[in-house]
Amino acid sequence: MKELNEMTVGDWIDAKTGMRAGAFKQLIKTAKAGGIAVPTVVNSNFNPRIKFESLSGDDTEFFQRVKDTESVNKFNAAVKAWSKKVEAELKASAESRFGHRISDQISEKFPKLSSSIEINLRFDNQYKLETRSVGFKFARHGVYLHSGAGTGYGGLTGSKWTDKFGTLKTTNAASMNKMGTGERRAEHWFNDIIRNNTEKLADILAEYSLDLVMNLDGIFLSE
Repeated sequence: MKELNEMTVGDWIDAKTGMRAGAFKQLIKTAKAGGIAVPTVVNSNFNPRIKFESLSGDDTEFFQRVKDTESVNKFNAAVKAWSKKVEAELKASAESRFGHRISDQISEKFPKLSSSIEINLRFDNQYKLETRSVGFKFARHGVYLHSGAGTGYGGLTGSKWTDKFGTLKTTNAASMNKMGTGERRAEHWFNDIIRNNTEKLADILAEYSLDLVMNLDGIFLSE
């Protein structure tokens, strides 16, 4: 069996689609415990999101901010407008790259990528007054298309795992070394849109409060 630190993105996808759910979760847990990065393409907790975090680390600054209703409403509106602009750009990016295809679906249960993209704003947990994060939801195959990976498009070497029926499986030899080839060439449709717009979002945040900063750790797709 291949060592966890040798698994490619394609191998991880093969494991995710073939293993029992509980066994795959344990595989992810084992990898993380060993300090091995799990590709976002198969990470069940994947949720591209920009978080706004407090430098002070307490609620004092928050309570002072939300007392100014006009200011917090202006901030929320500016973040929403920024998000809608980025959402439109992401849709256009996905449509220009994949819209010409008869289907950009991995299976029938997934919608067209450009149609699936939508913003997801979250507010402070207690009072729901102040925007605390901006997320973008889209069909999971958007990550597959970005990575150039998918079932049948494996990495350089194969791997072994037990599927949900308890049968020992191995990577299909026909899929070996096909990740990023043919119809699965990597299409980085997401990250550049975010990068090109983060400065404007930082300005919105700075104008509202110097106590809040952007955490970009969870927004970019792996390249």
